[in-house]
Amino acid sequence: MPAPVLVSVPILLAEFSPAAGDLLAVLLAAALGMAVAALVLRWRYRRQLAARIEALQRQLAAHHAEARALREPVALPDPLERLRAQLDDALRVSGEQRRLAEAEREQLHRILEHLSDGIVIIDAQSKVRLLNRAAHELLSTGRGRAIGRPYPEVLRDYELDELVRAAASGATSPPSRFVELGRPGRTVQALASSLPGPSGPMVTLILRDITELRRTEAIRRDFIANVSHDLRTPLAGLQALVETLLDGALEDPSVARDFLNRIATEVDHLTRLVTQLLELTRAEAGQLPLHRVPTDLAVLIQQTLARFEPRARAKELELETRLPSALPTIVCDPERIGQVLSNLLDNAIKFTPPGGRITVSVEATENAVRVAVSDTGPGIPSDDLDRIFERFYKGDRSRSASGSGLGLAIVKHLVQLHGGTVWAASPPRAGATIGFTLPVDFTAASQ
Repeated sequence: MPAPVLVSVPILLAEFSPAAGDLLAVLLAAALGMAVAALVLRWRYRRQLAARIEALQRQLAAHHAEARALREPVALPDPLERLRAQLDDALRVSGEQRRLAEAEREQLHRILEHLSDGIVIIDAQSKVRLLNRAAHELLSTGRGRAIGRPYPEVLRDYELDELVRAAASGATSPPSRFVELGRPGRTVQALASSLPGPSGPMVTLILRDITELRRTEAIRRDFIANVSHDLRTPLAGLQALVETLLDGALEDPSVARDFLNRIATEVDHLTRLVTQLLELTRAEAGQLPLHRVPTDLAVLIQQTLARFEPRARAKELELETRLPSALPTIVCDPERIGQVLSNLLDNAIKFTPPGGRITVSVEATENAVRVAVSDTGPGIPSDDLDRIFERFYKGDRSRSASGSGLGLAIVKHLVQLHGGTVWAASPPRAGATIGFTLPVDFTAASQ
């Protein structure tokens, strides 16, 4: 449409006068401006309309998404599932606690099994609920048959029964009892205490074997008594001799010399006793040095016997040896082993009556030699055989003044320092035999 109008404009302008032409140009310019303005407004309106349509489309898409979300099912938490999860967590925790409790129970069981004291736990129904290995050995009862049985059938001792009853009745720390259980002479200290249990008060019974402790106490008492006696006797003699000399005997030369000789004898006895005590203490502590060399034991025995022949002849005793044709060379300290032989021969001569016989015999094996000193004396009582190697122990108190009681103790420790053992035997009415065994190669035996 605008094209034809523009084409016809020159024709029209040619037909009108100048004044009319100007008016017409103005009108045409105004019409053209209006057309341009209309075009601009139309373009803007289309842009605004397109933007609004786009916004409406976005809103419509959002509404569609919301509607679709509302139509789909929502996964809400299930109460049963939540409860099941909580139960699984609780079971997992309880399982770990159960495993920990079982591990602690197993550890406690192992500790109880390795205790040296016997442990017996009795429940409120007076039945045995626990019995460890030490209690089983002390009570000499079957563990499988003891669990669940009434405790009087398991303990089988009226003193233990009274102790358990006192603890079960609520008595606080009832005094312990000392009873003999099992073999004769075995002393057991029993203690009982009450403790709370799931179905009532329970009783814990502790059994402690104090046989060795009692024996050690007896040895200690004997040691103190013996060393006091052995020291008091020469000291009392010395005091009496010195007082006599001071009272006037010193003025008589013959009496004074006799008393001085007696004083010298007592002092020598005290010196020997102190020396033996020091030597024994060093031997027990392992501080006694050994100078080990290859030694011919047969020669060492003959040399030791030669020193005791004058004493044996004076007492009309016969000394004999029983040696194999060939003895292996042993590695030892010949001075210390000679001291062992001397102590054994000294005891044999001391306790063998006149006219008796003392025999030194040797037996050899591939790895050791066995030396024995036998006599025809009164022998050793069977109750004393296990104690003759103790310090200051003297089985015959009537002969207590004839020695210090340290000789055999020194023998024991010197032999043990060489890796050997000591032993004693005394058949009825056949004298006594005391001997020792030494390894042939002490260096190999001590490794």
